[in-house]
Amino acid sequence: MDKIITVKDFLKIVHWISIISICFLVLVLVFWYFIPLEFANTHRESHYSAICFLGFVIAGIVFILTRKIERKHTSNLIVVKIVLVFCFLILSFFVMMEVGFNNLCSWTTNKVLFENKQNHSIKIVQRSFGCGATDSSYPIIKEFQIKEFTSDFVLITEIDTNQINKNEWVRIENR
Repeated sequence: MDKIITVKDFLKIVHWISIISICFLVLVLVFWYFIPLEFANTHRESHYSAICFLGFVIAGIVFILTRKIERKHTSNLIVVKIVLVFCFLILSFFVMMEVGFNNLCSWTTNKVLFENKQNHSIKIVQRSFGCGATDSSYPIIKEFQIKEFTSDFVLITEIDTNQINKNEWVRIENR
């Protein structure tokens, strides 16, 4: 006999999907800080930021709407739900601020210094970190090795150009 899904069961499913979505988005944002992976294309990065921003807000709204306070709940449960909602709102505020202001400061590739002789997709570049009009200080300039991970992502690692084996690299003359 087939079980008919009631509205209450549907709301439970939607509630758990919203919790899983929130956890996934938070894990992706945290994971993103610990790996040296960057978008190769700034348009895809802006799409990613928009999806995280909107996804977190939508998942949070669905989470709150599917688990409202009911009369049959004890006072302790009501207090716990209110505290959890406020914690979520504070967390969502910080996530939205992070995603919203993420593109203000960024690394920009100035010039290519070296290219690997064996693999032309591996380069050593000079990059500068600055915040544009929101910052009055000089940019930070460093050298990085860029390796194409996929067509959409590149692996970025800081490198000391004095320590590299010059036989493995071809110097690129930038104009």
